[in-house]
Amino acid sequence: MNSFLKLAWRNIWRNKTRTLLTASVVFITVILSIVMTSEQYGIYDKMIANIIEITGDMQIQNKA
Repeated sequence: MNSFLKLAWRNIWRNKTRTLLTASVVFITVILSIVMTSEQYGIYDKMIANIIEITGDMQIQNKA
C-alpha cells in the first residue's frame, strides 16, 4: 500500500503545472460554491422577512 501512495505522489508532481492548475481550479470552485450557497440562504431569509413585514405575523390557535 505504501508503495502505491509513493508512486501516486510522484506521478502527481510529474507535471507540476497541471497539478497546480487543477488544485487551484478545485479551490476556487469550492470557495465560489460556499459563497453562492450562503448568498442563497441569505436571500431566502430576506424574502421570508419581507413577506412577514408586508403581511404581518399570523398565529393559528385552537378554539378552546
